[in-house]
Amino acid sequence: MSIKFSHKNRKIGYTYGSLSGIFSFRGDKSIAFESKLEKNLLQILEFNESVIDVEEQPFTLEYRNQKGRMTTYTPDFLVRFKALPSTISHLPYPKPLIIEVKPRNKIQTEFQKLKPKFKTGLRFANENDMNFRIYDESRIYTQEFENIEFLSRYKKRDYDTENEMRILEHLNNIGHTTVDHLLCTLFVTKEEQGVALGQIWHMLVTKKISCDIGKKLSLCSVIWLNREESNHEGVSQYGS
Repeated sequence: MSIKFSHKNRKIGYTYGSLSGIFSFRGDKSIAFESKLEKNLLQILEFNESVIDVEEQPFTLEYRNQKGRMTTYTPDFLVRFKALPSTISHLPYPKPLIIEVKPRNKIQTEFQKLKPKFKTGLRFANENDMNFRIYDESRIYTQEFENIEFLSRYKKRDYDTENEMRILEHLNNIGHTTVDHLLCTLFVTKEEQGVALGQIWHMLVTKKISCDIGKKLSLCSVIWLNREESNHEGVSQYGS
């Protein structure tokens, strides 16, 4: 198998029944996407703190098709992850992930045509200490994505800095608590609690605090201090 490295030359334009454009990944780089599925996957990858980089159409692989002719396959994304902390170094190193994004109906109706491409991607991944995954709607439109979509509306809102520090200090002292318990402990009136609830969602999407993003968000959600983020911003002054 031969490999050709591409140069991010995706031609982005309107495709009937699809959506394409440029995704600003953490404000650091622009990533081209060719469908709504790809865009929504990028939202999930952006939120995932273990992801350090995403590259679209990272390389092109040559392979021989069923008719014996040489053809090419270009995966949609290559995802790289943070190294594991030394405290859990006994776990397997997170391998880079090659991702192919395809609608489920296209996989079902064109599987025989797509199968050689998928096998080529899987073989290349195995030979280069990577993982290969196909993402359809079932892997993208999960509870995690619903939560990220919900939280995104709070990302650019402004909230009171003093209340943020109260929340961070409280979580630093007690470790973890539910959203409802925090609201009732720190805020008296329903109006204050309503504003503070929006601030908690804002702090989750901006990574000041954390939760299990795979579970449906509610007043019963357990939240805790994001230690890595707080250390960067001086919250560790409250102790550890």
